[in-house]
Amino acid sequence: MGKIIQLDDNLSNLIAAGEVVENMASVVKELVENSIDANSANIRIELQEYGLNEIKIVDDGDGMSLEDMKMAVKRHATSKIKTANDLFHINSLGFRGEALPSIASVSHLEIISSEGELGHRIFYLKGELKESGEYAPRKGTSIAVRYLFYNTPARLKHLKATNTELSYIVDYINKIALSHPEISFTLSNNNKQLFKSNGSSEYLKVLSNIYNIDIIKNMVKFENKNQYFEINGYLTKPIFSRSSRTHITVIANNRMIKNNKVINAVTEGFRTYLPIGKYPIVFLNITLDPLLIDVNVHPQKLEVKFTEERMLLSLIKTTINDTLKTLSLIPEIKEEAPKQVFVNESLDLRQEDKTEKTYKYEDLKFKSKDKQPSLVKEDFVNYINNLVEKKKEKDIHNELVIEEKLVEEKLEVKEIKRPSLPRLEYIGQYLGTYLIAQNEEGLYLVDQHAAAERVRYENYYNRMSTVEVISTELLIPITLNLSNQEVLALEDNLEVFKPLGLELIVNDYMGVDILKVPTWFPETFERIYTEEIVRYVLEGKDVTIGEIRDSLAKSLSCKHSIKANKFINKNEIEKLLADLEKTVNPYTCPHGRPVIIKFTQTEIEKLFKRIM
Repeated sequence: MGKIIQLDDNLSNLIAAGEVVENMASVVKELVENSIDANSANIRIELQEYGLNEIKIVDDGDGMSLEDMKMAVKRHATSKIKTANDLFHINSLGFRGEALPSIASVSHLEIISSEGELGHRIFYLKGELKESGEYAPRKGTSIAVRYLFYNTPARLKHLKATNTELSYIVDYINKIALSHPEISFTLSNNNKQLFKSNGSSEYLKVLSNIYNIDIIKNMVKFENKNQYFEINGYLTKPIFSRSSRTHITVIANNRMIKNNKVINAVTEGFRTYLPIGKYPIVFLNITLDPLLIDVNVHPQKLEVKFTEERMLLSLIKTTINDTLKTLSLIPEIKEEAPKQVFVNESLDLRQEDKTEKTYKYEDLKFKSKDKQPSLVKEDFVNYINNLVEKKKEKDIHNELVIEEKLVEEKLEVKEIKRPSLPRLEYIGQYLGTYLIAQNEEGLYLVDQHAAAERVRYENYYNRMSTVEVISTELLIPITLNLSNQEVLALEDNLEVFKPLGLELIVNDYMGVDILKVPTWFPETFERIYTEEIVRYVLEGKDVTIGEIRDSLAKSLSCKHSIKANKFINKNEIEKLLADLEKTVNPYTCPHGRPVIIKFTQTEIEKLFKRIM
C-alpha cells in the first residue's frame, strides 16, 4: 500500500486555516470582505470579549439562498471567478473560496441569510453541518464565529494580549473604511462602540473618525496621474510623525494592500523632511487598470505586485514631495510648552462603561504596556523637537459636530504655492550653535549647522542634476581601493556613474581607475568622493541616479557645513540666512531635523505673564 494518501476535507481545512486564519483580525477581514463583495451599504462588526467569545458580522447585502449558504462553506467554492482568465480581472476582494471553510474548521459557525424573502440558518461545528432551518426574512447576511480556536489550543495560546488583538481589528476597520468610504462601518466590543463611519463617500470624514482634530486640521490633499496610474489622498505635516509605518495606508482599486516598494516611495517623498526612524501619516489611494495589479500572490491577498511599478513609484514620490514644497513648515511654540502632559485614563478599554462612546484609533494604539506613561516631563528644547499632540476631553457630541464642520471646510482644496521663508533680521547667536533672528511675526531660532547643511545639500544636488555635468580628465588616473569581488560587481555597472560626471574603467590588474571627475569635486578629494559613490552603488540593491545624487549630496553637505559650537561673524550669518531663503525646503536639514523654530509675540508674552 502506498504511503501517500488524500487528506479529508476537515484536515485540509485545518491546514488551510493556519494560513488564512491567524487571529481574530483575520476572521474579521475575511468576513467583512465577503460583505463588501455582496454589495452591502451597512456593515456591523460586533465583538464579545475582543472576539474570543464571538465575532459577528451583520450586513444588508445581497444575501444567499440555502443552497449557496451550504456551498459557501465548501473548499474553493466561490461566486467571484469562474475561469482562469478571471484571475487577471479581479474586482472583488475575495475569490479563492478558502476563508469560510477554514473558519468553520476552528470555530462554532452560524450563518443566517436571506435574499429578501424567506431566510435560512445553518450551524457548523468542526467544519461539519449540524443544523439547518428556516429563519425570519431580512435581506442580508449575519455570520457569527464563536469560540475561535477552541479545538486548536496551540493557536489560542499564541494570541497576543487582548488589547493588542483588538488594536489589530481596529486597524483593519480603519483601513477598510478608507478603502470603501461609501459603506457605513460600525465596530463594537462588549456593546461599546469603537468606530463608526457614515458611508458618505468622503475620505476626510473617515479620517476624522480615526485621528483627532489637530491632525485633521493639518491634513493636506494631494492628487496626480500619469498614463497608467491615478493617485490621490491626504498627508500630514512632518510635525505629526510616527515611529512606525503603520499610519501609511495604501489602497489600490478599493483594496487595502501591502507593498513595501510603495511604502518606501511614500517615505522617499518625505526624505529630508523627517529624521531617520520617523514616518508620516499618509492615506494613499491608487486607481489603475486591474490588468496592472496581481492580487493573487499572498494567502490573505494583502501583498500585491504592480506592472509598470517604476512609473507608479516615481509618481508617488514626486507628488508627495511637490505637495510638501507648497507648505510652510516652521514649528511654532505653543502655550502648552511649560505644562505637563497627562494620559487620559478614561481611554482604558478594560473599564466597563455603559455609555456609548467612539474612541480614536490613536487612543487604542497608545494603550500598549510598554508605551503608557502616566506623566511626561520634558525640558524646553526637547519640547521644541517633539511637539506633543494634546487631546482635550470634550463632550463627545460637541467634538463630532466640530469634526463635521472641519471636514466640510477641508473638502474644498485650493491650489497653493510654496510659501517663501520670511525675511529674517539677525540679532544674535546662542552657544555658537543657534542663530537668533526676528521679524514682525515673532522671534526665530535657527540651527546654523542644519541651515548650512540644507543650503549645501541643494547646491550639491542641483549641480549633480544639471542636464550636462561637466567633467575634467585627470592627468594621472587614480586607482580605487576595492577588493576583487567589488571590482567584479562594478564591472557591468560602470555606465551608471557617467550621468554624475564620473568615468571609471577596469584596468589590467583587476582594479578600477578614475579617468574623469565632475568639475565641482574639490581638488585632492577625487578618490574619497568617488569611493563614497561606489560604496553606495555596491550596497544598493536597485539604486537610481537620483538616489546616488541624494546620498552623495547629504554626505558632502554634512561634512563641509558649519559645525555646532562655532561662532561665525555677522557677514557669514547674514549670507547663510539669505542663502537659506533661496532653498526649496528651508525648514529641515537633509536628514529631516528642523532648521528653524518660531516663537510668536503672543506666546512669548504669555510666558512672561504679560497676557493670560
